[in-house]
Amino acid sequence: MFKYIVLIVCFWGLVGCKSINRISTYLRDSRELPTNFSDHENDQLIRTAEQFYGIPYRSGGANGDGMDCSGLLFRVYSTNNFEIPRNSGQQALFGLSVPLNKIQRGDWLFFRTNGSVAINHIGLVTSVKGNNEVTFIHASTSKGVRTDQLYANYWFKAFENAIRPFKNNSN
Repeated sequence: MFKYIVLIVCFWGLVGCKSINRISTYLRDSRELPTNFSDHENDQLIRTAEQFYGIPYRSGGANGDGMDCSGLLFRVYSTNNFEIPRNSGQQALFGLSVPLNKIQRGDWLFFRTNGSVAINHIGLVTSVKGNNEVTFIHASTSKGVRTDQLYANYWFKAFENAIRPFKNNSN
């Protein structure tokens, strides 16, 4: 199953962003987005992520000694028997685009921080309490694994997009 999803992701990369934008526009305009993970599964994923609070940032890391943002998500999902890509660039293609007003717990947020031209940061949505109160857990380069608000000035300016990830069991 994972091989087929990788092929689909590679195909999307070849056809370009315009196709992905058309798909996301269609979904946004014509129907509700599907929810791939149950509330129970999202609760478990978020609880797993919260177990890593305070772990320091380490580029390329995905364990208790240190982890980067994509490593955090990779570790959280693999601990719960779901396969996802390892780096944030690939993770950004591993789901359906979600408009800001449809973000839910369990969605992934992508950012371009520090003037980057490419996506270089990811977080997992932990709660949504109204239109302007979205929290996410991530591995901060300066403070390690922590929770922040999407609508905080720094994060909202760096926000690139959100996706609802595909569900891919590793069993």
